[in-house]
Amino acid sequence: MEPKMWFLAVGATCLIGGLISIGGSALNLDVFLNSPKAQPIVQSLGRTGARLFYIALGIAFSALGAFLIFRGIQLFQGGG
Repeated sequence: MEPKMWFLAVGATCLIGGLISIGGSALNLDVFLNSPKAQPIVQSLGRTGARLFYIALGIAFSALGAFLIFRGIQLFQGGG
């Protein structure tokens, strides 16, 4: 995969994952927070703490995704 496309593909994946994490936590979705993979976080931080953790994680992933997408666009435009 060409580096330009890598930035766009990974950036889009991070952005979508981050938005799902933010949405699932902000809306307090049972399907999201009752997931077996989320249980260690929910048990250690409590439900509210886990929601805040997943919102922060979603923001970080969304920011990373946006950065990678913009970097990929720069590469497509011929920027270094």
